[in-house]
Amino acid sequence: MASIHRRPDSQYWHAAYFGPDGRRILRSTKQSDRQKALAVALEFERASRLARRGELVEAQAREVLKDIMKRADIGETIQSATIKSHFDGWLNSKKARKSEATGERYGMAVDAFLQTLGKRANLPLTSLTARDVENFLDTRTAENLAPATLNLDVKIIGGALNAARRQGLIPTNPAEAVELPEVESAERGTFTPAEVKMLVDAAEGEWKLLIPLAYYTAARLGDCCRMQWDGVDLTNETLTYTQSKTGKKVTVPLHPDLLARLNKVAGTDKPEVFILPKLASQRVSGRRGLSETFKKIMRKAGLDLQTVKGAGKRMFSRRTFHSLRHTSNSEMANKGVSAEVRMGVTGHKSTREHQKYTHLEMETRRAAVEKIPSLG
Repeated sequence: MASIHRRPDSQYWHAAYFGPDGRRILRSTKQSDRQKALAVALEFERASRLARRGELVEAQAREVLKDIMKRADIGETIQSATIKSHFDGWLNSKKARKSEATGERYGMAVDAFLQTLGKRANLPLTSLTARDVENFLDTRTAENLAPATLNLDVKIIGGALNAARRQGLIPTNPAEAVELPEVESAERGTFTPAEVKMLVDAAEGEWKLLIPLAYYTAARLGDCCRMQWDGVDLTNETLTYTQSKTGKKVTVPLHPDLLARLNKVAGTDKPEVFILPKLASQRVSGRRGLSETFKKIMRKAGLDLQTVKGAGKRMFSRRTFHSLRHTSNSEMANKGVSAEVRMGVTGHKSTREHQKYTHLEMETRRAAVEKIPSLG
């Protein structure tokens, strides 16, 4: 039977009870009121008894602690965030501070992770284990996703769990115990101007403008799809957009061929926010994403995806939509355009840390862009 004692040198009552191993334990109840101290002592003893019988699972332990607080008349309650509630809250905070595209990418990883957990997503966050994260990685791997995509997925989940650890919700981050897949490092393929024209000819709908838009601006797929008409200056022949990856605003001179294509679309008298309104609402990645649609256009055009074998048995394509960005850069480099000027056009960051961007005159950039061969 638990009992309480007060030491001469302490203001608190101490509980005396038998521990799970049968030895007598003396522990402070942190209570100066005798009745409250006795209530805490009885709960200590109840928890010890359950532990001896092997019945003190996490859920039961939490109930014991809640009873201790209740009997001791402590106003505080135990914070018990569920896995889903924590990830939802973390994701909302990220979406509020990150770009729309980044928030969407985080959301895809979180949604996929919660789906692999099923009903367990409603369990306390502390019940999450490394095995849960490994199961998520295995599920995503079975979808034949690229290692770089898998790594990013796990890093996103790990980031949410690191936030929980900093908040004191979990003692350790289970994602840190998961071994990430090896990322293949292979040179990205490029297209010839003739092949780009073949892609445009094989494309349909807004893709007929999207491909030249990427070819002449060296912008990424998501950025191209979300370019807006208010960034197009047909008088000064420039296009300004904000990179979703870096948040940097980039102004690109319009290549004569691209200018003609935009003028043709602009003359249709359809007041749209986005240059490509239908594609702007679609996902970039995933099995039904725009990246996969581009591969279908490549096959239709009869072009080789240049599929190679990476680390392990995984096959991946060297030529994707992103290859249009490399193509633009390569064409300018082959025509003698300096790396500094090319970075001004593509919006690439300098490889030297903290190096300030050199101001580039628009005419210098224009001359560089015009070195990209016309599609005719």
